Order: sequence, then C-alpha cells, then structure tokens
Amino acid sequence: MTTDDLNENVATEENLGDNAESESLINDLIQDVPDAANLDMLLDVNLQITVELGRTRMKFRDVLNLSNGSVVELSRQVSEPVDILVNGTLLASGEVVVVDDHFAVRITKLLNRVERLKRVL
Repeated sequence: MTTDDLNENVATEENLGDNAESESLINDLIQDVPDAANLDMLLDVNLQITVELGRTRMKFRDVLNLSNGSVVELSRQVSEPVDILVNGTLLASGEVVVVDDHFAVRITKLLNRVERLKRVL
C-alpha cells in the first residue's frame, strides 16, 4: 500500500470526519508510521501516566523500618526535571508545579509525535 492509498483511506474513514484533531494527528503520522490509518481505533484508549520524581535503593530491613515521618532520599536534585512515563516508557520530562492546590507537571521536553507513537506501541 502506498502513501497515496493510505491518505485516501484516511480521508474516507467515516469515523474521522467529525474529529479534526484525530485526522490531523493521523495525517502527520501517515508518512512515518505504517498502517497509521488504523490508528484511529487506539486514540480513545486510556494509558497510565507516571511522573517519576527520583529513585533510590534500600535494603529490605530499611523498608520494614519506615514509619510515618520517615524521609526517603531520592537520586535527583530538586532543580532536576522529573520523568514523564506513559505505560512505563519515557516520553517527556518536566517540572513540578502547583495548580489550584494540586501538584501538576509542566512539560519542558517532549519526544516528537512519531517517536512517542513508536515507544508507546
């Protein structure tokens, strides 16, 4: 199947007609990702997003001794960006911010769409 065939398939998909954002995403990816026309089926799938502040290694004895108020030091400095993982795969990094009394992450570095798609799939 050629790129022209894929473009024609994307244009004729009934379920893409009303969703301009989905159509735009697929058109952007169609040149770099085989079978991007089938991507529409996955666009509403829920994914697990994890923000990793840091890591540490502890002995089992130390984990058992943790209690309320214990402090666990992580491998990162406060000023370092946090990792943003989608289904366990690193796709971005960012900084922790507070929005309306909730923690949030402002994305500062993001893989391009094609790289993100390849890593998630």
